[in-house]
Amino acid sequence: MMMMFLPSSSTMLILASTIRSCSSLLHSIPSINRHTILSSSGRINIILKMSSTTATTSTTPMKRIFCYGDSLTAGTSPPLDQLFPYGPHLERVLNECMSPSLSSEGAVMVRWRGLPGWTSSAMVDYMNDSSVGLQSVLDGIRNPSLSLVIILAGTNDIGSLTSSMFDSGSSSTSNKMNDDENVDVSLAVDPILSLHKACLECEDENGKKGIHTLAVGIPGSAWQEMNPNASQLCTDMNDALQAFATLEDRVSYVDFPFPYQRGDSKWSGDGLHLSSEGYEVLGKGLAPRVKQILESS
Repeated sequence: MMMMFLPSSSTMLILASTIRSCSSLLHSIPSINRHTILSSSGRINIILKMSSTTATTSTTPMKRIFCYGDSLTAGTSPPLDQLFPYGPHLERVLNECMSPSLSSEGAVMVRWRGLPGWTSSAMVDYMNDSSVGLQSVLDGIRNPSLSLVIILAGTNDIGSLTSSMFDSGSSSTSNKMNDDENVDVSLAVDPILSLHKACLECEDENGKKGIHTLAVGIPGSAWQEMNPNASQLCTDMNDALQAFATLEDRVSYVDFPFPYQRGDSKWSGDGLHLSSEGYEVLGKGLAPRVKQILESS
């Protein structure tokens, strides 16, 4: 099972809390031993929910947005059991502030799929899985097809690739950091780029490739504060995502809306996830960039 990595003996306690917080809304997948959240509204199928909702007017097609990622998309906030996805906040703000041509009630629909503990490489491995894969959503939503896919992934990749650089046997925190070790950024960022490329290659019902994607920068964390290698890898990954966006007309990049700060009310106590306030700020913070993409596409 792909799990999140944290730098202290509290790791298993936090992981147990994360798993417990997700258990009430898990989508059962007998063939895949992973924790999955399918949203919106508990176990409602995303494709059915989106496909059964028609555009609000005959002249202005509904703009459909899909958010894909890990627990930061699911809205996990240990030790709370409740989920606080940013998707609903994004949808509400967009429907309040879109231009007149898109401002009819419900003109923008946002749905999401968050996979707590998953790395982006695992997301690519299960790309075509009918229950959790991104491809099933891309292929299943039609009339109209998705306008935008927002991808927020990479936090768990950083953990899994840098956890071995933390020497728990050392008595001094400063000696625990193996600064001479570097991670090849391509190992971490290439799977995220593959998710974007799958969106770019998807054709709508008319055979047109028109889906845009938005790469959200990977946020900081307590782990990155403790491990310079993790912090550097995060910076390198975000630089690579931004560079990719400059090369693709239908890909945009946006920095994570706020930094990690210990004790900040926008962050959960585990130093990795957001609080309910943080997820609301995330959704609102992404809205201006998303609005710009929708109005220009």
